[in-house]
Amino acid sequence: MNTRKERLFYLDFIRAIAAVSIVITHFNARYSAHIPEIKGRMIGLEKIGNIGSGEWGVSLFFIISGAALMYVYEKENDWKRFYQKRFMSIYPMFWMAYSAVLAVYVLKNRTMIGDGIPKWRFLFTILGFDGLLSVNGYATFYLLGEWFLGAIILLYIIFPVLKKAINTNLWGAVALAVAGYIIGLVICSKIALVPATILLVRLPEFVFGMIFVKLNWRADWKISILALILIIANMIFKPEIPASIQTTYIGISSFLVLVFVSALVKNKGIKKICEGISKYSYAVFLVHHIIIINVMNFVDLTKVTLLQSYLLFVVIGCMIAVVAGGLYKINRILVRKACTIFKTVV
Repeated sequence: MNTRKERLFYLDFIRAIAAVSIVITHFNARYSAHIPEIKGRMIGLEKIGNIGSGEWGVSLFFIISGAALMYVYEKENDWKRFYQKRFMSIYPMFWMAYSAVLAVYVLKNRTMIGDGIPKWRFLFTILGFDGLLSVNGYATFYLLGEWFLGAIILLYIIFPVLKKAINTNLWGAVALAVAGYIIGLVICSKIALVPATILLVRLPEFVFGMIFVKLNWRADWKISILALILIIANMIFKPEIPASIQTTYIGISSFLVLVFVSALVKNKGIKKICEGISKYSYAVFLVHHIIIINVMNFVDLTKVTLLQSYLLFVVIGCMIAVVAGGLYKINRILVRKACTIFKTVV
């Protein structure tokens, strides 16, 4: 059984940055990328190192997920407990958020979601795979959670196997991850699948995070500068390389830079902010997109100035914070009560 470890600031720091970048990406997505006068109202950076800021943030999430799991569970052998904790950290909050949004949808539209979709496919929603299947062209009852939820659940499922492989033969595990990566890219080139959503394609990022913690690596200034040079070069030269491959090496390079930066900016105030965002990041992840869509549907984006766009983002950000905070606290209360009743480890 693992004991509670000291929080690693760089994980909170990077998770906070990744969360904000993804929220900004979905905010900007409400503007049409094909109409210049609307595109000019987007906030933040559209691309980082020649990859979309959303893809950049997601890549960081996969890396820190692997790193965080390895940090907490490196010496864990009670896998029943591990899966119980993962289950309780993911599903209750997801089901609660989904139920609330579904109720609002039904009351607003006087109809059930998924007209014409076989009812048995609701099982994919219960399991958290509806977004992953939906983005790859398979009709489901998807409402919230994004494809990322299904992908990270799959990685959680195989984490014990990956950990054992890394602990047994590190370079063998790396070779398998790279082989799986290549196989995943080949499969996606033959079948109409979105590479970024496929488990095999995300393995290198997740495994890199695990190894980074396993070997207790530190990103010194030399490594960080080399990583930054790669990011800048990729941004300038825009290589004709598949986006999924660019996302992998730019994501890993960005992680190394941010680990170094985190040590430079660490102070009590920033630490508190990052810990707060990190704490509520899953709740934010669940609700942010649906809030952005519904609020921005009431705004004529063609008449919004850049300043007003930033103000709109702040307002929506506050709404997301309130809803996510409420969801987190309600979920925490209910889960604790349920665990007390059923004596389940949380």
